[in-house]
Amino acid sequence: MSNKCALDGEIRATLKLNLRQTDRTAAIIEELPLLRGRGRADIAFVNGKFSGYEIKSEADSLVRLGTQTEHYQSVFEFITLVVAKKHLKHARKRIPAHWGIIEVIESHGQVLLHERRKARANRYLDKMALSRMLWKRECIRALSKLNIPARSQTPVRDLWKLLESLPSKKLCDEVRIALKLRHRPTDSPQIQCDDSRTTATTE
Repeated sequence: MSNKCALDGEIRATLKLNLRQTDRTAAIIEELPLLRGRGRADIAFVNGKFSGYEIKSEADSLVRLGTQTEHYQSVFEFITLVVAKKHLKHARKRIPAHWGIIEVIESHGQVLLHERRKARANRYLDKMALSRMLWKRECIRALSKLNIPARSQTPVRDLWKLLESLPSKKLCDEVRIALKLRHRPTDSPQIQCDDSRTTATTE
């Protein structure tokens, strides 16, 4: 195992442990696809809020941080950068003020996480990006619950369009509900796209 993988793995493990201690019922999802696979969130934490965590270890660079910022802001209500000390100063200048910052500290062979800045609400949610996080059957379930006609024969891109008419907060709530159901601990393993019409080529 490379040093980068080992360090990244340690940070992830510590972060997941810390998050789990705050909410035993939350869904914690690694490598969650964003924008139909154009980006990925290192860790998504789904409980009463939809939170995303981007990890930058010492072995990582900040080259992609600008693009990743756009991806995260399109869907997450709260966003936090988990960053090694060597990147802390530069990262502060490159992320928006509402992003939280957690500094990674290595002490006596342990990885410690120190909150430098608390995340504030993200006001830049993108309804198109949010709707496209849902699988077809999840779209139908959400729309039916809201008494919006939705049939299984309807192309998923049309279902996404219907969901885009919802207020951002309501749409985000439906995404959170779907992800928690999708990632229940008792569920059998599922593929990322349960319908061939949910791929990026349908947009």
